[in-house]
Amino acid sequence: MIPTRSDLEWCPYGCRRLVLVTITDHGRRLAVEPTPDPAGNQAIHRTGTGTWRSRALNAADAMPVQTYEHVFMPHVAASPACRPAPPPQRPLPGLVLAGGRPDPAATGGADTRK
Repeated sequence: MIPTRSDLEWCPYGCRRLVLVTITDHGRRLAVEPTPDPAGNQAIHRTGTGTWRSRALNAADAMPVQTYEHVFMPHVAASPACRPAPPPQRPLPGLVLAGGRPDPAATGGADTRK
């Protein structure tokens, strides 16, 4: 089944495009492009209650596309400007490094060795 206009939502990342928001096998929300795309990697179907469900086709144990599913492209793959920012790669304050010393950045640069 192809989604209708009433099934679509505005992009959650703010690009002001309409997307279809699905629920993955792990219960997370995934925005996909509103039209099927054979180059996509998400198999989408609508449940009896009207919920759009998605599953990855590139997983190691993924089943082939079923007759009731259509293939869609994830929105973040089709619209690179909408990718969420990655979390900062800074160590947590007071994190002890592998050598057993506290991180100098977390202690204000002071050397805590005696």
